[in-house]
Amino acid sequence: MCLRKKLLDIQRYTIDERFRMEKVSVVDYIKNLPFFEEFTDNEKSSLLEKKGVFEKYQEGETIIKQGAVESCLYVILLGKICLYKSITDNVAEGRISLTDSEEIMVKELGIGSIFGEISLITGRPRNVTARAASKDVSVIKITKEILESFEQSTQMKIHKQFLTKLAENLDDMNTECIKLKSIIKKKLKPQA
Repeated sequence: MCLRKKLLDIQRYTIDERFRMEKVSVVDYIKNLPFFEEFTDNEKSSLLEKKGVFEKYQEGETIIKQGAVESCLYVILLGKICLYKSITDNVAEGRISLTDSEEIMVKELGIGSIFGEISLITGRPRNVTARAASKDVSVIKITKEILESFEQSTQMKIHKQFLTKLAENLDDMNTECIKLKSIIKKKLKPQA
């Protein structure tokens, strides 16, 4: 069965008052998501039993806001989200800028992607804003409290996923940086 059809089937069931999902169906579904591939069925069930772990958003709704201080990460179950970075002029602390900040779309994420892990790990303010980029977006929200409620072995699996994701992101950024340097070098190269 295709991933999209499974997701649509999932939306018909119940696990908490917001989503009405059947736990068994969601456990079966998340087996296909890379984030959960090393988790046992019991570990997945334990996560899905946590109150408030599912959230749903409509297109354009903000999921996380740049600058907010919160300790949770998200795993996308359905739909797409876009990450945006607000760029403001350098304004001294205590001063107000008279110009609007510019918002740049950094990346689009789809089913199975995670986001928000940096703030969960570091406790630092969010460095991007995440918005729903499709009609329906469903996510699993893992708070610091939920993470700490797991046995050590499960926490280690989650941390391994963090490290893997951070390494992938760093590799992607390095690749983009090299491409940009190459483009800039070609543009600045004197024409003969």
